[in-house]
Amino acid sequence: MARRSQVRTGTPGGCLLNGCLTVLGLLLVAVVGVWIWLETQPARDEAQARKNLRENVEVLRDRLGEAAADGSLPDTEIVQVFPPSKPAKGFVGVTRQGEAVTVVAEVLGQGPPRAFIFAYERFVTGCYAFEVPPPAPGAPRPSIRELPQEACAAGAATLPGPDRRDQQSHDSK
Repeated sequence: MARRSQVRTGTPGGCLLNGCLTVLGLLLVAVVGVWIWLETQPARDEAQARKNLRENVEVLRDRLGEAAADGSLPDTEIVQVFPPSKPAKGFVGVTRQGEAVTVVAEVLGQGPPRAFIFAYERFVTGCYAFEVPPPAPGAPRPSIRELPQEACAAGAATLPGPDRRDQQSHDSK
């Protein structure tokens, strides 16, 4: 004769045992899923912050082009286009070569705010050079170049005050 299990299916004890194991198995799968989701959250937040950084750079390029549309680009207009936003410095420096202008700025990207246990938000910064070509018919379209973060960390530009003229950088050696 074949050996029978102690709890047969179809009896109240068998249903209870099978149901408990099923619920525990589903609970284990749910806990592991939530754990994986929480562990990968910082990477998703940083990706969102980098996307926001790229969008901010495009917006700043358009604003800089609008500021240069009249044919001149004084430092006071540059400062208005690149306001500082912590932890980014904003406007760092300007280099002029003839009528072409290169603006170096540190730009901020923000990830989505989180309020799970501790409130935090992911920030990323990038250092960019915005190169505005000499005035030509139509609005100039500045080009963008990403620089190493050290370029913005080392730069300390003197911003013009309200009573000073635009500052010219030392680009001739």
